[in-house]
Amino acid sequence: MKDAVAKILLVLTLFITFVGCSSCATGTFLMGPGDLFRDKRRSFIKIDIYKNILVTKTSSTSDSVLEEYEMDIRSSASGFIVGHDRNISLVATSAHVCTVMSGKQINYFIRDYNPRNPAWKVNEKSAFILNDYKGRAYAAIPIEFNLRADICVLATTKIPIPSLTISKSDPLIGEKYYNIAAPMGLWSPQMIPLFEGFFLGKKKTYRGQQISYAFSIPTKGGSSGSPILNSSGEVVGAIHSAYRGFENLCMATTNHQLMLVYRKSMRKLLKDYDQYEAIISLINI
Repeated sequence: MKDAVAKILLVLTLFITFVGCSSCATGTFLMGPGDLFRDKRRSFIKIDIYKNILVTKTSSTSDSVLEEYEMDIRSSASGFIVGHDRNISLVATSAHVCTVMSGKQINYFIRDYNPRNPAWKVNEKSAFILNDYKGRAYAAIPIEFNLRADICVLATTKIPIPSLTISKSDPLIGEKYYNIAAPMGLWSPQMIPLFEGFFLGKKKTYRGQQISYAFSIPTKGGSSGSPILNSSGEVVGAIHSAYRGFENLCMATTNHQLMLVYRKSMRKLLKDYDQYEAIISLINI
């Protein structure tokens, strides 16, 4: 009898050891990176942006136009579902995705453009198409901006997918974090890239000395607005920029900045819900 019990215990021990080692190798046992990614990627949104931008410079002594530039720009970015209210969903991304007035985007095309000079005027028309992980498309409108922190929240018709939770805790230096993104537009239904890296600390950026998080996460154009998750699947930041020539280091908005903008957007939505619902319904016909 004792031999039989000993054999059973030995078999169980070997089985548990095998399963444990396999899970260590794959990283998917319980809530490892594999399970976290499979679950949280559903809340990722790939954003297609279409812009028509008219920039004019008028004379300081008259209304005559001295210079005029018109640009049609198509680009892509990343985002994530941050909340729902009745028939409307909110999606967070970077402010420079939503408007060219964020940062120095116009200077890439017009070197002497100066936003502080009243002679320069910008007329921006934008259309935003949100794509969920199943490939369903939704038209959206901006509802709230924070240009200094580089955060924008878009509103669209209800997306039947859970939102991500913004972490109440700061990331820890040296800990590993995960990024779900569509760099260079690399995305298709059910295929969303996953990256990882370490939290390096906080750094002031050129945007009015605003604090940003620094992570060693690979970043390219199209990664803007993508969520950075902790091991619990909570959002600790959203990528807004990278360093040229050193693309394994990214800067991100903080969890506190994200929470403030999300709360402002939700208050604005609750205040004028009927108007937003009417506009969103119209553009999603």
